[in-house]
Amino acid sequence: MAPVHTVKVLEQCRVAPPAGTTTQTTLPLTFFDLLWITTPSVEHLLFYDFPHSKNHFTRNVLPLMKQSLSLTLQQFYPLAGNLIWSQEPNTKPTLRYMDGDSVSLAVIECHDDYDHLVSNHARDGHTFHPLVPRLGASDSMTQVLALQVTLFPHYGLCIGFTVHHGVADGSTALQFMRSWSSLCKFTDESEKITVFAPFYDRSVIKDKDGLESIYLKDLRHFKWHLKTFKASEITTNGVDMVRVTFILSRTHINRLNQWLVRLVCEKKIPQFYSSTYVLVCAYVMVCLVKARRIDERKKTIQIAFPTGCRTRLNYPIPTAYFGNCIGICCTPALKCDMIKGEDGFLVAAEGIGKAIEDLETGVLKGAEKWVKNNLICDMSNERVMVAGTLKLNFYETDFGWGRPRKSEVISMEKKGAFSLGETGDGDGVEFPLADQAHELHALTSSDIKSGTNDIS
Repeated sequence: MAPVHTVKVLEQCRVAPPAGTTTQTTLPLTFFDLLWITTPSVEHLLFYDFPHSKNHFTRNVLPLMKQSLSLTLQQFYPLAGNLIWSQEPNTKPTLRYMDGDSVSLAVIECHDDYDHLVSNHARDGHTFHPLVPRLGASDSMTQVLALQVTLFPHYGLCIGFTVHHGVADGSTALQFMRSWSSLCKFTDESEKITVFAPFYDRSVIKDKDGLESIYLKDLRHFKWHLKTFKASEITTNGVDMVRVTFILSRTHINRLNQWLVRLVCEKKIPQFYSSTYVLVCAYVMVCLVKARRIDERKKTIQIAFPTGCRTRLNYPIPTAYFGNCIGICCTPALKCDMIKGEDGFLVAAEGIGKAIEDLETGVLKGAEKWVKNNLICDMSNERVMVAGTLKLNFYETDFGWGRPRKSEVISMEKKGAFSLGETGDGDGVEFPLADQAHELHALTSSDIKSGTNDIS
């Protein structure tokens, strides 16, 4: 049974860019955007310690958050717009901003246990859902950004954002959050404000292989244009969904590296690319395969992860480019019995490392199949998506009351994914997992000790 939440709506409002500062704009979606339009919207929660009363928050903090949000939307105005897609043949979705468009902002008071929510041990997944804002949608359009600020009086604040993945990747979302937090923190000290002015020119994305037309054809074949405008909602894999945050410190990551080096030498395996990302992904995959008891006689497992293309294409993409600029990198289908075996860590690391190495031959290699592969479910193969990256640090978003105490990506519940990110103190890597209780119990009791920066 889902828990009863003690929440109260303090305010439901909309925030727009300052009047007269923006004009009507239509941004076409590139093939990168079309690729990610098929994935769930990104739902991200940032928890901040905030030992102040509701009165202090509503009088002194909330007005400042609204004002700085409006100023941020002056630069990021497409996020106040809507994603539209005509049902007429031979059309494609576009991001349209019109004067008067705005972003939904919900202000909530919650009396759930704040310290429990920001802990690392197992927590009921349902307790996070009231903290997540929803994207509104109609038959012909959908909002692309929704925000919610939840106050835990005398304990903390949670800033939640939901962004449609068809219009923004993690880099764009982080630019927006950094700009908003900087404007909020330094409103009276303009010389300290950092605003990441977005770059909107779509002509920098070159579609030499006709991927846009291929993706549009695949999307219409699978009738995805009919699903684009459904209002966002959280779905889970079961009523007993729990969330646990595991942490690997730098010390333990170094041990993983030493372990891998020893295995490579012992097995006389040719050298392959390795990094903190490879080490952690490989270790997590071994633990997941063991915990989930996948039938190794019939099942294979494939690891898929986003790959940044801003620096990997044969032409320059501005760092501040607004929109998606990430591809998909996949390992070969790896046999689960090999992953579960004594050399499973080596097998997983080699598969991930070589997949990253192959990016050097072309980051868009095989891209013509990306959308179709996203939409087709292969019953013989277990596919696990890694969300997040170690290069994007949301712990740097300080609104004026300190860095976040905890970051939670809620949307990973929807596709059996797990996310990676730097820890708040920068001393390691954290990877929150959300799954059914019995599967995470098997994981915590055998392979990883939760919340203690330790490996069993």
